[in-house]
Amino acid sequence: MRAAALTEVDVPGTAPMSAAAVDLAAAGYTEREFYADGTAARYAGAVSTSLETARVVDRGSPYRTRVLVRAPESKKFNGSLVVEWANVTLGLDGEFVFNEAHEYLLREGYAVAVVSAQRAGVERLRTWSPERYDSLSVDADACGPDGTSLCPEDPLSFDILTQVAKALKDNAGRHRPLPGLRVDNVIATGQSQSGIRLTTYYNTIQPLYGLFDGFVYWDRSDQLRSDLTVPAISVNSEALAPDWPPVTTARYTRAWDVAGTTHASLYGARYIDAVVLRDRSIPGPDGPISFTELIAPSCQVLPAFSTVDSGLVVNAAIDSVRTWVTRGRTAAPSVSFGRDADGALLRDAAGNVRGGIRLSQFTAPTAFQMANNGTTFPCSVSGHHRGYTDDELTARYGTHRHYVELVRDTMRQARRDGYVLGFDEREAVRAARASDVAR
Repeated sequence: MRAAALTEVDVPGTAPMSAAAVDLAAAGYTEREFYADGTAARYAGAVSTSLETARVVDRGSPYRTRVLVRAPESKKFNGSLVVEWANVTLGLDGEFVFNEAHEYLLREGYAVAVVSAQRAGVERLRTWSPERYDSLSVDADACGPDGTSLCPEDPLSFDILTQVAKALKDNAGRHRPLPGLRVDNVIATGQSQSGIRLTTYYNTIQPLYGLFDGFVYWDRSDQLRSDLTVPAISVNSEALAPDWPPVTTARYTRAWDVAGTTHASLYGARYIDAVVLRDRSIPGPDGPISFTELIAPSCQVLPAFSTVDSGLVVNAAIDSVRTWVTRGRTAAPSVSFGRDADGALLRDAAGNVRGGIRLSQFTAPTAFQMANNGTTFPCSVSGHHRGYTDDELTARYGTHRHYVELVRDTMRQARRDGYVLGFDEREAVRAARASDVAR
């Protein structure tokens, strides 16, 4: 497998689309954008239902795309590179893993790359800034009855991801993407639409090249094959659970269901809002709109999203895969929602789902919330929250001390079970103590 050729983007008067919406310099990071050039293969059998290794149909389709690279100072680097397959459901590149887990990734010294592997994202880049991105193309033109039509389903995307990740891992060439860093392992990640593509990758492409050392899915993977020795964890929301049957897991795969979570958390949605409003990248009827505003028309009740912080479990999943790869210590076992004989979710008398990982925002909530919101996508999986009043919080918890104890006990158990990191446990307790809940 050849590596893509990386050339740093230098187009005066323009800036990268979807750049980080946090102060990277304060975290000891730099962000650079590269063109990635190469020729890609197409595959037979690289489909979402396959659990068999794909085979090459042809090679030599040229592409040019882009990759955003966030690199820590060398003294901070932990040796791990996380490569996110950008989600294109919104018609542009979305970083739904980075937005949930960015505080952890930057704190722990990961290098992070976001790859534009699919046509929808690339074409939006081109319309957003022709000066910067007009040369990009990830198209293959060898389909249809005449053999010349545009190929559907992004057939080059699997090789694009592989070749860009290899270029980053090799860290070679005149435009070194990670100067002064040596990459020891590479973890692939993706959410929802790109998570499905990454499921296909794990099952059909990973066995061919073995490039990635681990995989993390945020909401979620489909069925993963059981005969690979590559660690993979899928963190799954309650929002998708009613319409997504549970998968079986094996020695190297895990599925972690998280109670009360929506397809994006309230905190992840706020991050995406900051990115798209800054970039003016989602058009609305009267001008650019936010991600939250895009969701709103499909909601039965507002505001959308759950306050249960799914990013805490995504943090633990990335950390667990890295530990599995570097130290051989296996991750915590799969944990599922309770279901009846027909597969429907089981709920208690209050309507709360049974089973799953239970965070303190679920067991000791400060807001009423639900994981689903009507039947129209995307709000159907984006849920709803309403903050409790002071009187409601006092009636619920009695005393501030009782509230803090509930938070402490829940997060301690989640940390002991392996689904929350110690840092996040301590921060949750600190925030509870500092709050005015039931004072």
